[in-house]
Amino acid sequence: MSFASVDARDRWLPPSAALNGFRLSAADVPGGSPLATGQGSRFGFRVGQLCLLIRMDARSEMVTLASIAPIPNVPAWFLGLMNRRGHLLPVFDLHQLLETGESRRDNRTVLILDQDSDAVGIPIDSLPQPVGINRTLRHRPPLPEVLEAHVSTAYAAGQTIWLEFDHRSFFMAVGAQIVS
Repeated sequence: MSFASVDARDRWLPPSAALNGFRLSAADVPGGSPLATGQGSRFGFRVGQLCLLIRMDARSEMVTLASIAPIPNVPAWFLGLMNRRGHLLPVFDLHQLLETGESRRDNRTVLILDQDSDAVGIPIDSLPQPVGINRTLRHRPPLPEVLEAHVSTAYAAGQTIWLEFDHRSFFMAVGAQIVS
């Protein structure tokens, strides 16, 4: 062992000190500064003309080329089941459920909300996007009846209205329709 290598190791920071010294500026974050500042930043996705926010406490992931097993004798908006890490999760077509008229059966990119036995899948047309929320609206816009009880608040981000979507209560209500 040479003295040069010993000297170099002595100058290294412990891993915890090195990681704690790491800071991102707003310019370093892809997609702009709303994520870097953490002020009012969320992720959301679109279903037709509706813009829905993913709950801050929800885990989410994207699956491309998802394999969905259809189930007979269920409503058309229930696309079937998908296996994710050994858990079967239901996959719902929100375009059909919310009657946007824009359903695409060939879309196999699925947004998964939550995990394990609580997870649900939603085919989406584009990736979720970061949303910088500017202000809370006093009144919600008119919503499809099936969605009304599951949107608590509406926010403005530029000229776009984003809805606080309680996917858990929504899919519990929708799941009850399948069972009955």
